Amino acid sequence: PDNALLVSLGLPMGKTLQMQKGFWEWLRAYMDNGPWFDENGQRSESDVFVREMLSAHMKPTDFLPWRKQVIAEKKSASEGRNYLEWTDLVLYLGHLLFYPMNWLQEFTYNIAKRRSRNRWPQIVTERLQPDGPMTRLLDLERERGLDV
Repeated sequence: PDNALLVSLGLPMGKTLQMQKGFWEWLRAYMDNGPWFDENGQRSESDVFVREMLSAHMKPTDFLPWRKQVIAEKKSASEGRNYLEWTDLVLYLGHLLFYPMNWLQEFTYNIAKRRSRNRWPQIVTERLQPDGPMTRLLDLERERGLDV
């Protein structure tokens, strides 16, 4: 629920058949099993595995502060010696150069995420609530005869 994922299920231009099938399978598994799964992809009541995987994810704007931290750690461990390598300089300058673009990307993503939530049908939004119904959308479609 903390992250949104944009999966383009539209026209297949630029996507292989395997990629399209993978998107649909991911979406089907998510709707059937819910957001929590274990390392084998099976439904789980615990979000431990998912939280562990998400903890490794860094936003693009986090790279610059992280690189500063790495350089500061090298400085404190060097005890007065030359601690910078050429890769430190190149990576720091690269992160600095791309920081405005990364910030703009995150800003645009956050706005798009906020706007898209208002367009979801009520049947979906009520299931996003922590105390919302647990009925699968597929079961509701079958009840209403929409799966034909």
